Amino acid sequence: MKVLKNILLSERPLLISNDGYRQAIDIAFLPAGKSFLTDPPTYKEETDKAVACVRKLLSESEDNIEVTNDFENTDLPENTVAYHRVYGFITGGSRWYFSSKQLEADLIAAEANPSICAHLLHIDSYGGEAWYLDRLTETMRGCKKPIVGIYEDRCASAAYYIGCHADVLYATTENDFVGCIGTMTSFYDWDGYYEKMGVKLIEAKATMSDLKNKTFDDLVDGKPAAFIKNVLNPLNDQFIAAVRSQRPKLASMDNDNPVLRGETYYTPAAIENGLIDGKRTLAEAIAEAHALGCRKSESSALKDSIYELI
Repeated sequence: MKVLKNILLSERPLLISNDGYRQAIDIAFLPAGKSFLTDPPTYKEETDKAVACVRKLLSESEDNIEVTNDFENTDLPENTVAYHRVYGFITGGSRWYFSSKQLEADLIAAEANPSICAHLLHIDSYGGEAWYLDRLTETMRGCKKPIVGIYEDRCASAAYYIGCHADVLYATTENDFVGCIGTMTSFYDWDGYYEKMGVKLIEAKATMSDLKNKTFDDLVDGKPAAFIKNVLNPLNDQFIAAVRSQRPKLASMDNDNPVLRGETYYTPAAIENGLIDGKRTLAEAIAEAHALGCRKSESSALKDSIYELI
């Protein structure tokens, strides 16, 4: 829980919904003695379990599609679909939570594996840490293999930042929600509590260090203007630029449209506003990723044969 605690106790900007923030607080700060896992599974271990469930689901169909999260495996069947799980609190880098850096590495590995034909993003997340999403955006834009995204329950804030880079993005039910495009920071000021407990913070700065931590100190003191201008607004501009570049309907929206100001939508309104492309089951989304990937592979093979003839 240490990584999540450090993020929540810092001034790091978050791309997360209010519900997601409350959930993260509950997870990170369980009362003493209430933690039921002394050695929690890593994110990859949980993803391994998810892949096993997906394979079981696919075995009930006649499509004969293989999915994997072992992206460097050279013995995979031809036209395997890469399974990328975007679940829970988003961090820049962690073994126990979703990691933007790890997704980038996984995408690069899957792109390099000739047995993998497409990517499937399976999303269920309120959002999280903003850091590293700009680099992940660059990598996702550079992917040559098709990317299909599908979310269950929620695809909010940082999760949508990631999901919008799919070639097509789907909800699972009428009542999944998506959006919350925006940037915030949220944390608790414990100084008053500690002072009541007799714990007083002592701080001194060098004469030439008058600006050290000033932006954050001003934020704590109820003067957020500099933090909003210099930290939150630039990150938010990156976020909006990313979603505009990936979703045609969002590209033409005015800046004051609720979609770009943090509003969240259930499936019908999300489709109408251009946030997503429709509704599918997980099996249908995987089948579409596989079909798109096969067509892409066949097209690439045809081009290669033409070049050889020339």
